[in-house]
Amino acid sequence: MINKVGTGHTNSNRTNLPKQQCLFKTLWKHKFSHGGVLRNHRRGRGQRPLSSKEPLHLVFKVNRERLRHRSLRSHQSFSLIQQIVKKYAHRFGVKVEQISIQGDHCHLLIRAPRRSRYQHFFRVVAGQVAQRFQREGLLFGLRTGLRVELSVKRVTGTPRVRIAEKKRKGTRLWKHRPFTRVVRGFRAYRIVRDYIQLNEQEARGKIRYQKLRLRGLSSSDWALLWT
Repeated sequence: MINKVGTGHTNSNRTNLPKQQCLFKTLWKHKFSHGGVLRNHRRGRGQRPLSSKEPLHLVFKVNRERLRHRSLRSHQSFSLIQQIVKKYAHRFGVKVEQISIQGDHCHLLIRAPRRSRYQHFFRVVAGQVAQRFQREGLLFGLRTGLRVELSVKRVTGTPRVRIAEKKRKGTRLWKHRPFTRVVRGFRAYRIVRDYIQLNEQEARGKIRYQKLRLRGLSSSDWALLWT
């Protein structure tokens, strides 16, 4: 009797287990990613996944409205970003395997021995780029407007008006928090390397932009990818 009851409980647990696992995978299909537009959802605001053994795909995205030249690939902006990344990668012990600077975002493939090194690198690089761009006159000034707030006093019920200054959209240099994804597995590593290189070749004008990205490349494009 004891064996039958135990077996019954075991079978019911087994039937429930796959459903729970499936639900968990559906909710956390980006469990190795963090930042960017994922911050718009509550489930994307947890701790940032980082790894000391696996590479990290990092993306910084800017508001083009703040850029005086409308692009990060202008000569001065391009060289400043490269200098800042190189300087602080050396300071925090971060290895930069790849970097591609686009018109409004930057791709990096990096490695670091500790979580704290990653966090220092993200924060300092983002801050230094904003400060240096402002100092060198590469940014437009902050645009502000007036916002009128109308409320009612609780006791007397009389309306009151408060005029406040509000920053308009697009005033920050960085559009989102840095996007990161832990690159797990050799196949994923090769795809990320090819994807970053594809962005660089498209920015140089050697390969035409394709909506399908790597899947849309022809044999001649693949030949040009790493040349």
